[in-house]
Amino acid sequence: MKRFSICFLFVLFTYPCIAFGQGAPSSTGEIYGTVYQVDPERPVASVQIRIVETNQRARTDQNGEFRFPNLSPGQYTLTASASGYQPPEDVVVTIEQGETIQLKIYLEQVAVELDEVEVTGERAASPVGRQTLSSAEIQRVPGSTGDALRALQALPSVGVANDFSGALYIRGGSDEDNLYYFDRVPIGYPYHFGGIVSSLSSEVIERIDVYAGGYGAEFGVDSQAVIDIYSRNKNTDGFRAKLNLNVLYSEGLLEGKISNQGYWYFAGRRSYIDLFLGSLAFDSGEITAFPRFWDYQLKGGYDLNDKHQLSLNIFASGDSFALKLDGEDVDQDFRGNVSFESGFEGGGIHLRSRFTDRLTSFLSLTRSDFQFDVRAGPEISLTIDAPDYLLREDLTYTLNPKHQLETGVIFGFETGRAVGTGNRPPDEGEVDYDFRLAERQTFDESVSSRRMEVYLQDRYRVLPFLSVALGLRVDYFSLVDEFSIQPRGSLLLDIMEGSQLQLSYGNYHQVPGPPRLTQSVGNPDLTTSEASHYVLEFTRQVSEGTEFKFAGYYKDLAHLVTNDEDMKYLNQGVGFAQGMEVFLRHRAGDRFLGWGSYTYGVSKRRDRPEEPYRYYSFDQTHVATLAATYRLTPTWEIGLKWQYRTGNPYTPELGVTRIIDRRNGEPIYIPIYGDINSERLPPYHRLDVKISKAFRFNSWEMSLFLELLNAYNRKNLLTYSYSDDYDEDDREVIYYDGDEREEIYQFPIIPYLGITTEF
Repeated sequence: MKRFSICFLFVLFTYPCIAFGQGAPSSTGEIYGTVYQVDPERPVASVQIRIVETNQRARTDQNGEFRFPNLSPGQYTLTASASGYQPPEDVVVTIEQGETIQLKIYLEQVAVELDEVEVTGERAASPVGRQTLSSAEIQRVPGSTGDALRALQALPSVGVANDFSGALYIRGGSDEDNLYYFDRVPIGYPYHFGGIVSSLSSEVIERIDVYAGGYGAEFGVDSQAVIDIYSRNKNTDGFRAKLNLNVLYSEGLLEGKISNQGYWYFAGRRSYIDLFLGSLAFDSGEITAFPRFWDYQLKGGYDLNDKHQLSLNIFASGDSFALKLDGEDVDQDFRGNVSFESGFEGGGIHLRSRFTDRLTSFLSLTRSDFQFDVRAGPEISLTIDAPDYLLREDLTYTLNPKHQLETGVIFGFETGRAVGTGNRPPDEGEVDYDFRLAERQTFDESVSSRRMEVYLQDRYRVLPFLSVALGLRVDYFSLVDEFSIQPRGSLLLDIMEGSQLQLSYGNYHQVPGPPRLTQSVGNPDLTTSEASHYVLEFTRQVSEGTEFKFAGYYKDLAHLVTNDEDMKYLNQGVGFAQGMEVFLRHRAGDRFLGWGSYTYGVSKRRDRPEEPYRYYSFDQTHVATLAATYRLTPTWEIGLKWQYRTGNPYTPELGVTRIIDRRNGEPIYIPIYGDINSERLPPYHRLDVKISKAFRFNSWEMSLFLELLNAYNRKNLLTYSYSDDYDEDDREVIYYDGDEREEIYQFPIIPYLGITTEF
């Protein structure tokens, strides 16, 4: 069960829904490192790094960085060699399941000149569809204001609806199709107020992996895309503190060591506009409690011995505001006091174990809880409390360096209750929904469900140039009393030096949200929806600092939940999403990082068998992004990001029909719509500029940054607003002549200033 949103609620609020679906994070590990020259200290490019046990090889790029992904848990020995440098001592590391090892290797120059020898070897493959942003890259992406999840919008295949929303649309899907993890704990509330900022501090994030589709059996239920967020899990430098102040909020980070065997950190944020603006009047009423948000993250880890590592993480977030509506243009059901509160709590205890060099385990017990409370006017209310408990075990067994087996089992227990009075929420594409005409209900709905997930996956390097991964996932959901069998697999070909071709297929199931399964407004006989992904990817390491990637995909969607003419939910919808992505990234030492990407995609749905296909509301045909950051000096940096997106599809409003409001006998006007999503808003484009300056002192640092969002003040259209002033018109049906429409725009140019101190 992925969403708990028994929200018979008014359209004034677009509320977040809780994500329940969980699968197992990656069961492999990776080694990431940087090679430095000792004196003077600087990164060293073109150093050959070799893993003795597997004979995998990699060369450092111009930043001195190298990476070995998809390594089976176990012990590895790394060697380093480069012309003109003394070979260092071998580095021995132990990788646990899902762990990323970070290394620093130092080389000393020698006077003897050696002939240059070109060495080739196997280049480790990234999982199909995975894109990664490191913490350093997140901080450097212009236009994100340092926010981790907003930085993802610069990646190919990832889109958003508008400037006000952070919800990610990945390969033609909606945010409902995404599954978010934070250190193996599912996140049901990744954004404050739906997208202003993410609900996790970027300061604690080590990296984010985005799986756009076609991924293996290790990730599970209720998703077609996965955002896997890893926080820092080591501390070798002792105590550290960091404070960030900007125009929207303040945040702090404290971290340290627990003897020589553990680590801890605590991070927290709070907005402070409400501290300066107690109330604010506007045309239709007054804001009585200005919007505010807060969040915190706490984590600790400890090595019990050389085979077992224990960690604990806890995090929470909350949003709230209140206002009073009393204007003449406010619907009678909303007049009066309006309040909104939402929050999320998550946490888990995790045990990594290395029983032998071949067998590793990752055991987790997690809890997450979503709370939501809204009141509006004299009658409308909704209160939700939805806790979720998970027990998860993942095992990895390495038969030999070329053959690995992975398996996992997950038991979940979920409870939830929603109490209130209101209407059912509108569905995607349901343009003729009108809150004033919808049936009002008082409800007290409870949900108690169980699920079990089991997966098995076999990774095997058949030949030096050929690898395969075959997986099978079986999930059981008590809400629909259904077992779902989901086969998945991928094929990797090393077609030439530095070039790889990957093919993948995956079958993915999603359970309808609980509101659609209730007796009151749903259909208890619904089953899971189904998606089949077909993905082709080509990657090419053009040079030490340049990477090229091409991807093509097709997603076939079946058994989608839509309503019939009697407003009954059925598994009758179908759809598809298809497209291609081109991505080119270049690094030049630590001074320059830039990339360009282009995405073409089409996403369509057919709601009922007798109807034609239409554009999905989250379809974005063309998305182009150019981004670059350049370090002018060791303390000055400038960055630019420009993005172009096709305008969102929308349903044109042609006119209105006058009817008598059954609530008060007064005339009201109901819109007349054209075909669903048959027109598009104008194209969206904007330029973001970031300038930062660092000041370094003996024992602390300070950084200033200025971002110009929408630097050339592009007027990007958000939506159209239509006049409702027809008091002097006695016609029953009124068609627009073009003067009734008003344009509503997104962000203008916004300067965003921040200061960071660290000691």
